[in-house]
Amino acid sequence: MSAETALRALLIAAVPVTALVGQRIASDRIEQGAVRPFVVFSRTESAPLLGIDGTVYKTLVSIDIQCWSDTRLDAEAVADAVTAAIRATTPQLVSGRSGGYDADLDLEVASLSIEWWE
Repeated sequence: MSAETALRALLIAAVPVTALVGQRIASDRIEQGAVRPFVVFSRTESAPLLGIDGTVYKTLVSIDIQCWSDTRLDAEAVADAVTAAIRATTPQLVSGRSGGYDADLDLEVASLSIEWWE
């Protein structure tokens, strides 16, 4: 199972996340004009853990998660719920967090950087 598939399954199963965004959790993109808030995530890097013989034992995947909403408060609430769901899953890690505003879309975003072993 890919990191993206496992991440989406984890978030869909997390009641605090779906209480805020429902099923609006997507890989790479979501339809313009989608009901808010929503979550979009993308793989940004893959780093295989190699054995001396070249065997790939695991791959560390970096994923950027964007929690979008009309207000910063709502975007941060979604990011808090996503963070809690991921931190409850060993050995996955939330390694960074930032916020922003997209003037073209007039939307606030709370972005998370995560490290996911697959």
